[in-house]
Amino acid sequence: MLTVNVAINLPVKSLFRQFTYAVPEALAFLDRGWRVVVPFSGQKVEGFVVERVPAPTDDAVLQKLKYVEAALGDKPWFDEEMLATAQWMSKYYMCSLAEAMRLFVPGKTSIKRRAVRDAQGRLLYYVYNERLKEKLVLAYSINDAGRAALAEGMLAKRAKAQHLALELLAAADEPLSVSELAEQGASGAVLRELAKRGLAVAGSKRILRNSYERAAERKEYLQLTDEQKAAVAQINAATDAAAGQTFLLQGITGSGKTEVYLRAAAHVVDAGRQVLVLVPEIALTAQLVKRFQAWFGDNIAVAHSKLSQNERGDVWHRMRTGAAQVLIGVRSAAFAPFADLALVIIDEEHEGSYKEEDHRPRYNAREVMKERCKNTGAPLVLGSATPDLCTYYKAQQGEYTHLYLTVRPNGSVLPQVEIVDMRKELAERNFSVLSRRLQQALVTTAAAGEQAIVLLNRRGYSTFVMCRDCGQTITCPHCAVAMVYHSANSDLRCHYCGNTAPIPTECPSCHSRRIKFFGTGTQKAEEQLETLPEVRVLRMDQDSTVAKFAHENILSRFASGERNVLIGTQMVAKGHDIPNVTLVGVLSADSALNLPDYRASERAFSLLTQAAGRAGRGGKAGHVIFQTYDAENRIIHLAATQDYDSFAKEELELRQDFFYPPFAQLLKLTVLDKDEGKGSALAQRVAMFLQREQLEGRLQDLLVSGPFPALVAKVRDLYRFNILLKAQDLQPVKEALLQSEFKEQKNLYFDVDPASVI
Repeated sequence: MLTVNVAINLPVKSLFRQFTYAVPEALAFLDRGWRVVVPFSGQKVEGFVVERVPAPTDDAVLQKLKYVEAALGDKPWFDEEMLATAQWMSKYYMCSLAEAMRLFVPGKTSIKRRAVRDAQGRLLYYVYNERLKEKLVLAYSINDAGRAALAEGMLAKRAKAQHLALELLAAADEPLSVSELAEQGASGAVLRELAKRGLAVAGSKRILRNSYERAAERKEYLQLTDEQKAAVAQINAATDAAAGQTFLLQGITGSGKTEVYLRAAAHVVDAGRQVLVLVPEIALTAQLVKRFQAWFGDNIAVAHSKLSQNERGDVWHRMRTGAAQVLIGVRSAAFAPFADLALVIIDEEHEGSYKEEDHRPRYNAREVMKERCKNTGAPLVLGSATPDLCTYYKAQQGEYTHLYLTVRPNGSVLPQVEIVDMRKELAERNFSVLSRRLQQALVTTAAAGEQAIVLLNRRGYSTFVMCRDCGQTITCPHCAVAMVYHSANSDLRCHYCGNTAPIPTECPSCHSRRIKFFGTGTQKAEEQLETLPEVRVLRMDQDSTVAKFAHENILSRFASGERNVLIGTQMVAKGHDIPNVTLVGVLSADSALNLPDYRASERAFSLLTQAAGRAGRGGKAGHVIFQTYDAENRIIHLAATQDYDSFAKEELELRQDFFYPPFAQLLKLTVLDKDEGKGSALAQRVAMFLQREQLEGRLQDLLVSGPFPALVAKVRDLYRFNILLKAQDLQPVKEALLQSEFKEQKNLYFDVDPASVI
């Protein structure tokens, strides 16, 4: 009897083991990588075949085995490379194999369950169907009778339209849809007549949905600089060698990293192979897609979170069959199947959005692709003007090949940056969020027919609402954070759990009616901007980009000149290349600097440098204004000059002194519990276990900090406690935890290489 081990695809933290199932003769083809339907815990669920195993020798055990009930698809979903990557993820990110494997499935599961109930509403049974639905259309193909009729020429004179249709069908190597035939002059009526006469067969054909299918842009073939040529040559050589080499492509803003990506991708596409291009967020896909479509037409596919599950399934199908050669996507595209992956490019590789922070496993797409490239031999190109310090350090140490782009190809220079001290603005009784200098610059820019981008990293209208008598801040009842006023619906909203509440007429604490709005969000800043002469504003933040293609539509309207000022959160500060933007204003340049996180300075420097880089990219001189209450801060001044190397040198020295990455590995343990006392007690038990392991000499290299409440101590009614672990090598720590009683603790979460320690 054939038996297989199956990883159960359920979003359950504690299913670390696989389960053995018997395989009926009809499914004897099953092997590693197949998706199957199996009975589990009283229901039918999707599972992944991990391996074939010898059948149990004990007849009693053998008799108790349940059978695999069905296979999903017509071939294994996971190839050996995908399986190897999932197994690496399971070990590295301390998750079950099933949790890692389900990331490779569109929507994370392939089947859905529907309850069937009687007239009284009582459950009778469940019906299980494949979740992914193929889009099918009416199509026709020629049969033997049709080929005979065509050969005899019996329709050539009397029924020329039918003869033409048969010729089209005979020349095709697959059924043709009604629309494909209509484009070539064969009408639906003619095709129906052929089918009626038995000369053609009506059937169905799968159509792959492509939301980005459109007329290609005009291809720009720009002259490369010597630095760009050298970078392309080294990447192409690594592609040909297929040794899995990693590159850091570090280029100042506007230095033409995208042009390097295009040439390297073209080298791969010309060889008939495939490329993956990752971008950090949806807002950056549209412009990159246009550039790549100009080069590769509809030979590209796009994957991001706004696609439906069926659309994503079609994208995955195009990549695994080789129907598309270039995939552009956000973090989740790291798990796409490929027919022949030969190059991976990660744009803005420093961005925190490549790290999954909300769901298990908390992976980093950059590290996942490093592993996939090791398994496939594809080179990995990490591009950024402000690289992640760990990436930069590895390049400095020679672990990665370091490529530099130090000039802008069009001869433009970096923008001039002006630092405005908002303390002086307040002292001179300017209480607007806009300094007088920025207001003047915006008016001048608009009058000149040029455009500006304004960055404010807070969405909403006001950042918090407070009672002026007792000082009570209106907080979310489910989270330990202040609620934000949104003028669009005249309500308060929690940016952690989405809870909304009406604006209070009186203080819930002292019942005073003296309620005041404090701080400024993007909506309020938008109102102030609209009061300036000739300024026409567009806003781009999470509230204005809910709809599908909202990011693309907003950027398209801005790039067309319909509006001349774009205000928004971080998504306006990265990657956009709009030639007419000559001014960038940053309203709270110091807002991220004082967070109690070791990466606060790195994030602030990166954001300011990236924002400044949006100005002056089209040949006209650029001007940037940083508004700050900390005008002497060295990070702000280094960002103003885009002096990354000096920043990195100083920051790495601090990291080494305080034993932070890249000189240490980090693991954050988080306990979530509705009961504050129980959560604290569990966190203490975990910390004591680790300290005992230290004392007994098994984890000598380990430093344990905490437990301590998270910076936001409660979210969605769950109290949060953190323990931070540091070591030069965390593998012994991981093994100790995975062999302990805490391995399957449902409310204890492991975050390897956390993006934030707070």
